[in-house]
Amino acid sequence: MRTLLITGLAVLCMYSAAANPEHSSPTEEENSLIASLNKQLDSIDKKLIFKKGHVSLANGHIELTVPEGFLFIDAEQARFILEEGWGNMPDMDVAGMLVRKGFRATNLENDHSFVISYGAFGHVDDNKNTELDHDALLSVLQHNMERSNEMRIEAGYNTLQVTGWVMVPYYDNFKKALYWASRVKVNGSDEEILNYNLRLLGNTGVIKINAVATMDQLSAIKNALPAIIAQTKFAKGDTYADYREGTHAKSDWLLTDMVAGEKKPNILVATFKWAGIFLLAGAMSTAYFKYSKRKLEKAVA
Repeated sequence: MRTLLITGLAVLCMYSAAANPEHSSPTEEENSLIASLNKQLDSIDKKLIFKKGHVSLANGHIELTVPEGFLFIDAEQARFILEEGWGNMPDMDVAGMLVRKGFRATNLENDHSFVISYGAFGHVDDNKNTELDHDALLSVLQHNMERSNEMRIEAGYNTLQVTGWVMVPYYDNFKKALYWASRVKVNGSDEEILNYNLRLLGNTGVIKINAVATMDQLSAIKNALPAIIAQTKFAKGDTYADYREGTHAKSDWLLTDMVAGEKKPNILVATFKWAGIFLLAGAMSTAYFKYSKRKLEKAVA
């Protein structure tokens, strides 16, 4: 399935990149591929099962009440979309996705959603290094992105460049929540990705919420987050307040490590992989996706 999706989208993108948008039309072979691809893509959406109300995630570590206007997709289906449909690397931490009503996994136009994961890091102590040096963190983040680009190239993904903060790292001691958002350029494209991150600290691990979005959706992300934070909680016994020294495992991670990815060389790959819908087939860019979508609609009309 993955091979068909990536190959099909690659052909569509290459076709759109090379052709004149007003006068060119797909060949018979391309039309055949388009029809086959659309059939496969539609089958993904038809199999999706959406949930509402209360759901338990990550083997009971997370309790979620699906916010109004959203639907929940469980871990297995979310990983299928992210990995098989959108071409991301495997990630066992994924616990599910919150998507807007009307969501279609095969929609080539941008549509923001939220991936919820659980990192079993142990208890991250917030008593140290809560004063976050924004300039220093940005420099480290940019340096680590350069390192992670080597892994991205090996995995067949575009390289990325962190160009600045959209929201400087901020820790809310009351909510035990760490926020930050950066602006990321897709090399070889004019597209910029919004890398919006939220980490909720707990007793035995960290809830990770990552927005799948582009820069123009920043306002929508900010509007949706308060409800998502309010409805996403650690289960009883897993909250930050439940930690007991000597009883529960303590992590050596610091807040700065979670922003910069210092503890784990490939963490930036994990952080940015939600952009997979924009980065299929290596050198392709989001601009090609938008362009091919418009051309495809004309071609099959």
